[in-house]
Amino acid sequence: MQDALPPTRVLVLDNGAHSIKAAPVTTFRNAISRSKTAKRNYIADQLESECDDFGGLTFRVPFDHGILNNWDVQKTVWDRVYGDKGKGLAINPQETNLLLTEPVLNLPNVQEHYDQIVFEEYDFASYLRCPAPALVPYGLEARGFPNAPPPECALVIDSGFSFTHIVPVLRGRVVSHAVKRIDVGGKLLTNYLKELVSFRHWYMMDQTSVMEHAKEKACYVSTQWEHDWELATHNSNNPIVRTYVLPDFVPTSTNKLGYVRTGLTPPPPPSPQNEGDDMTASTSASMMTGGPQPPPAATATEEEEQLLHLCNERFSVPEVLFTPSTIDMNQAGTAETVAASIALLPDSLQGLFWSNVVCVGGNVAFEGFAERLRTDLRSFAPQEFDINVTVSARPTTAATAAAASYLSLPPTSPLRAAYPTPLDLSSFVTRQEYQEQGGSNACRRKFGRFYLRSEKKEDVERYVYGAGAAGMDGVTGGGTFKGQGTALGYGQRGG
Repeated sequence: MQDALPPTRVLVLDNGAHSIKAAPVTTFRNAISRSKTAKRNYIADQLESECDDFGGLTFRVPFDHGILNNWDVQKTVWDRVYGDKGKGLAINPQETNLLLTEPVLNLPNVQEHYDQIVFEEYDFASYLRCPAPALVPYGLEARGFPNAPPPECALVIDSGFSFTHIVPVLRGRVVSHAVKRIDVGGKLLTNYLKELVSFRHWYMMDQTSVMEHAKEKACYVSTQWEHDWELATHNSNNPIVRTYVLPDFVPTSTNKLGYVRTGLTPPPPPSPQNEGDDMTASTSASMMTGGPQPPPAATATEEEEQLLHLCNERFSVPEVLFTPSTIDMNQAGTAETVAASIALLPDSLQGLFWSNVVCVGGNVAFEGFAERLRTDLRSFAPQEFDINVTVSARPTTAATAAAASYLSLPPTSPLRAAYPTPLDLSSFVTRQEYQEQGGSNACRRKFGRFYLRSEKKEDVERYVYGAGAAGMDGVTGGGTFKGQGTALGYGQRGG
């Protein structure tokens, strides 16, 4: 008989390779950063609050190629996150139920390390480990309407720091055989921008934080590649070029990472009569403005500023997400990979997944991402299917917010799923269960519910329509699918 969970708080923690997101909106850098100038380390949120010089930072990170393999670094960061210093959450693990995310299709030995650290090092009251994309359908972006329950079908595009994953989620479970991965993430895009800038302008190979910030503020996804490329070749009145003011590295300055200067073309060489003319704040929010930020106060004069003029780099870098062959990667782009993933699903369900594509992760925040993806998907999808692409308003914290809000719902809420879902308090493993059932054995049995162990589309059909579904996900399957015999299910809005 299962022990009831202690009447304590549930902490939702999205443990990403770049940052850790805790509900509702607290974010920590998942790294130990080393400053050459200050000759000290910055752990998690210390980088943001205490570091004055972001130039030449080096990072020790727990993840390598999407796999958590440096547990010393990870535990040091978690100590800071759970503690009471800085932005720490100041929790008592013995009175806290922890929901912790992991990479999709994580390695079993790595999963065991998760379980051991959580229970044997921190002694949490109970614990649930699951892939982050499986939480996205519980959020508003996938539900479509505030008063709608979670959809039965959702295709999650999770474009994070290490990779971009295409993850079909059916009734809260990841359809394992249809998961696809593109080896393009935020880290690769930042490194690509560093190489382009170092070759054409300033040497920036050791300025990871600065270039990451420049990528986020100045780059965009082109919806008209040929047109933008032609504009970028103009020598005068070039609407593509943005001037990025590099950090001045003055201790009293607030310009720590640089900023995009307002204006469509690079400013002329500074002179007394035009100094500051291009510093006017912009109110434009279109793609072509790149969302420039008003410049912070700085002590350096205009003559001392180091300027970086970004032209076709602005759209060439995000283009790798859609056309990896531009950097000689022999992989399909995002739209083609989505089509390949959906093709592995039962024919009767494919329309539901085409109509509910949800994008999360830091890379989907590029301006123009949704429009470009929607256009590219149209060329791959059958004409009888509608395509609905939703980009989360807060893509980096979407999974955390979705899980936290769903777990806080009362049992009788109409917003709860109409089907058995693995995201439930009954899926948590208590400390007593962990001790009595041989360590990770209880975790493997319960956490396996988040995966639909399928090898082909016929396996998914048996799960959906009830014939021989038991054992595919660790629990008894079957039942009547909401979309059976009709054109629409929960996840599809408009056919």
